[in-house]
Amino acid sequence: MDHYGDELTLRLSGIADTRLLDDDAALTHFMRDLVTRIGMTVIAGPLVATENGPLEKAGKSAVVILAESHAAMHTYPHLREIFVNIFSCKPFREEDVLAEFHRLVGDYEITERTFTRRGEEWPRDLTAARRLWSTQRIAG
Repeated sequence: MDHYGDELTLRLSGIADTRLLDDDAALTHFMRDLVTRIGMTVIAGPLVATENGPLEKAGKSAVVILAESHAAMHTYPHLREIFVNIFSCKPFREEDVLAEFHRLVGDYEITERTFTRRGEEWPRDLTAARRLWSTQRIAG
């Protein structure tokens, strides 16, 4: 691989079925199923937390720490939206991620999507990485 990892960021809108977006147990199972489907290794979590307050900000956040990095989602049931961020040094298929969300909520529209190759300039060799980091720190 010629880069460190891939990061997928999504905003899913017009969620057809919001029932599970406020359910801690359902979101915990979903996050486990998601990372299993994309071939990742859980090292902590999933952790699900509730954001109370005005309806436009109320929802759930779920995160799982992976050996390969992390996966996170933020749900806004009253807005019928979900924000997603997955970063991994192991390749994964966006189609698998989208299929898992379809299984959770039915139909949706992708209103924002960013797929970024991260760390194209960051060497995998630790000695070279340390040199690059210290050079940038001194120059900065």
